[in-house]
Amino acid sequence: AVVSTQSTGKNEMKLSAALAGGTAAGEGGTWLDRTRSFVLAALRKPSFSGHVGLMEVVLKYQLQESAGRFQPIQLDPNDFRSTTTAAADNCGVKIIGVKYGCQLFTEYGMRLGILPDESSPATLEDFAHRIAHSLSKQQHYQGDQTKFDWFVGVIYLLYSGHVERAADFLVGFSTTLTSGYIWRQRLVNSKAISPEIASSGLTLVHYNACYCVERIIQKILPKVSCAFRTAGMSPTHIVKRWLTSCFINILSWSEICNFILLSVSEGAVCTVLYCVAVLKHLEPRLLKHSTHHTLLYDLLEEPIEGFSLHSYLDFILASEREFGAMLREELNCLEI
Repeated sequence: AVVSTQSTGKNEMKLSAALAGGTAAGEGGTWLDRTRSFVLAALRKPSFSGHVGLMEVVLKYQLQESAGRFQPIQLDPNDFRSTTTAAADNCGVKIIGVKYGCQLFTEYGMRLGILPDESSPATLEDFAHRIAHSLSKQQHYQGDQTKFDWFVGVIYLLYSGHVERAADFLVGFSTTLTSGYIWRQRLVNSKAISPEIASSGLTLVHYNACYCVERIIQKILPKVSCAFRTAGMSPTHIVKRWLTSCFINILSWSEICNFILLSVSEGAVCTVLYCVAVLKHLEPRLLKHSTHHTLLYDLLEEPIEGFSLHSYLDFILASEREFGAMLREELNCLEI
């Protein structure tokens, strides 16, 4: 998932050739249909590179076919530096939450070889504050900018620290409904959702996505649903944590890249079904620990081993065909 001019260029050439030849979507289909088919074909492979190139191309065609659900965030390159300084001055010691998150993500990126060894957390910190400031312009009232934005951190790593390309992606992606489900901070206190939801402090992740996951596992994973009830807890707690953190420290980096690409390409329905697939993978573990009080800790703190999207993609797509209409109706609702 490292961004390099050479590898990205090769992937874009391959994608362009496939799309032009119609090999990604058979005989017909729009450019978006072809690109999404190409994405799914790539995700069927145990490993591949080029997530960023595919994300950018599929988003480009999505925005060409639709104006987007929300107004894009507005980035002002002239004031983000002063905004960072002002935030630090106003928040004092509270800003440590952002600083600590940026430090951890930078160290994580260097450990994975995504970022150069000499990378400074200050670069991500400036970028995170720049995005937070742009989000605040669309809020009913200014939210808490002392919390680290996990999604922004993940995108920063996906783009190997290339902040301008990452910013361009976030501006476009911010218009999509999916952004409200995998980018927690996108709609916090936002004027784009009903004042009731905004004032309640709930996000779409908690209000819609977790509810949808519960409904689906009741239908197709009854043993998993029963295991949660036996343990006296709801899968909502788990799913909320997973989506808020973009699965950082839960799944491998390659799987996190797959999750982001699948969500960008296929939308919030597949975001929900990805979580269902992870719970399906965990079914033996859930059944084993359902009678123990350690279940919540086990799911929140322990990494998930052995999960790979290519092994569960058919399950996700079959579930989408069966429950897609119902899920889209739920996920499209932004009012109480």
